[in-house]
Amino acid sequence: MTAKQEIVAEIGEAELLVPARIARSLAANDEVKYYLALLQTARSNADHPRVPAPDLKGERLASQVSDEFLDDVVAGAQKDRGRGYLIPHAPQVLRRIKAAIESMLDCLPQDEKRPFAERLKRLSLPSIEHGLIAGEHIDSMTSGTRGAGDSLHLLVMDAHRAINRLQAATALEVLDGAHVHGLSTSSRRLVAAFMEGLNATAPLKFGHPGLGTTAIEHAGRLLIENDIGTTDAHVLVMRVDDLRVTLTYSDVHRQRLAFFKSLFSSFNVAWEDAERTSDKFESGSYLLTTGTYEAADRSDLERYLRHLGSRIVFLIDWNRMRKRLGGFVRNDKAVATLKWAADHDCGHRGLLEIGGERALADAVEYAAGERLRYGDRLDELIGETNAVEFICTAMRCASAGLRAGRSRRMILDEIKAQLGRNFESSGLAIFDIAGRHAACGYDLAAAMREALEHIWVRGEDGLIKEFAARAVAWEARADQLLNDARDDVKRFQRPQSLVDFLEYADDAVDELEEGASLLELFALIRPQGLPMIELRQLADMALASSQELVKAIECAATINRAGVRDDLDDFLQALERLVALEHQADEQVRLLRRRIICDVRDPCALHLLHQLSQALETATDAYAHAGQSLRRYLMEEVIG
Repeated sequence: MTAKQEIVAEIGEAELLVPARIARSLAANDEVKYYLALLQTARSNADHPRVPAPDLKGERLASQVSDEFLDDVVAGAQKDRGRGYLIPHAPQVLRRIKAAIESMLDCLPQDEKRPFAERLKRLSLPSIEHGLIAGEHIDSMTSGTRGAGDSLHLLVMDAHRAINRLQAATALEVLDGAHVHGLSTSSRRLVAAFMEGLNATAPLKFGHPGLGTTAIEHAGRLLIENDIGTTDAHVLVMRVDDLRVTLTYSDVHRQRLAFFKSLFSSFNVAWEDAERTSDKFESGSYLLTTGTYEAADRSDLERYLRHLGSRIVFLIDWNRMRKRLGGFVRNDKAVATLKWAADHDCGHRGLLEIGGERALADAVEYAAGERLRYGDRLDELIGETNAVEFICTAMRCASAGLRAGRSRRMILDEIKAQLGRNFESSGLAIFDIAGRHAACGYDLAAAMREALEHIWVRGEDGLIKEFAARAVAWEARADQLLNDARDDVKRFQRPQSLVDFLEYADDAVDELEEGASLLELFALIRPQGLPMIELRQLADMALASSQELVKAIECAATINRAGVRDDLDDFLQALERLVALEHQADEQVRLLRRRIICDVRDPCALHLLHQLSQALETATDAYAHAGQSLRRYLMEEVIG
């Protein structure tokens, strides 16, 4: 006897209608939650009006409530001092809440239904006088705190759990792991697509409870529910109508909700966000988003459901992992690593399984040795970029290792070795700082070259002044980065050659900023006879020098004793170009001087051109010296 036949024999012919009743009950559950949210949001907006007021239209449509007049309830709610709230259509909403709860309970067996019906009878709905409803009545209906007494909200939550248990127990079959109730051929294909995605990544939860899926079809609408994990406010419901998928997702963590939405960037999903208050959670509220996707055709619909199913596992223990990473990188970078782990289908649960932050801390202690001080973050030791890359690598190693059946000790050793290579490399925090410092110089040189093109164009005086102001900001940023680098050098007792490199690079930025201040004075002189072509060529050389230093730093950051050849060759080529540019700048300054003497008659212009050309030439000089100092550091301290 098949599972379907056994259930039919057990529950009897009359109970063949159970799946349809469950579908109606779940639809009623959507309705009552919408109505409770409507009252709650109306009161909140009356207390603290927002423009425009939220209309909850997305939730109304997702709940299959057709009455458009309800979209105006929140905006029309008013606070009546000392008496309560005037909420449009409140009596009708209260009647619908009671009717929807009764419909919810209709599918339950009598012995389960009776306690819920008695609770509903005790929780009598408030009577509304003169169109007013008291704030405490709204609070008592929507309260999620069990210690504060029973409420309609708690009754609905408990009834929903009972319906889900009934749904799983009476499922006529299991389709690829989902408990399903009498689906049509079309809906079966959609559930199969969703489960294909879910099952592809489900192993990445590594034994954590969750991802249970049920599906039911009613009146041509497919409803898919997934329990995600164990958090009360963590709910995921999908409703499929023809080619439209309406996804409802709730969470207590704003960052995780934003993360979840980011997983659908390749699909044109329309999101509508709302916030719900509840005493049940420490924050006093939870967040809800409704995402609607209109598929182009059935193939596109299945592709979306497959993708949706594959992303759910990355929500499990997400906030726990984010907090654990806070001791190693900044919060935004922690979120970035979790996004990377989801995009690369390795996830973060594997790293938690082998120890989480303890595994990372042991690797840092092993690799850093005496350089480690209490309170140090990994990004302060090896630079933000390297720290993020290492954490991503650790997640991938943990996930792949566990799925391959390797021992935890072996996985931990691999993670330690990976971080050790980061420390052996000279790509430590000092090079991350140096790269950002060099970027300031490049931005300054590029903006100066652009400014020279516009210097006498009518109406561009404002652009030149803006450039001079930005140059001051870039130079100040570079000074701060130099101070950060000096702190790093002092702390780790880095060699003098590295100090020289940093200071020469900062000298170049200082000269470029000086050139920017001189450029602003060109408005005071006459343009006739000025050798602007030669001046622009000199500025091109300063810009090219700043580019080569950026390349040199990128190469130097990856050079170590284990793998020298390719990166060292690239570094030496960048250094060779720096030196060549410095010689070319010397020749260009000599040419410019001759042109100034021959063509420029205005003494102010002559002085200004000389000072500007000198600043640009000195900048290229400083860049060449910075490159030579960096070469000395690599040859003496890293390779030698």
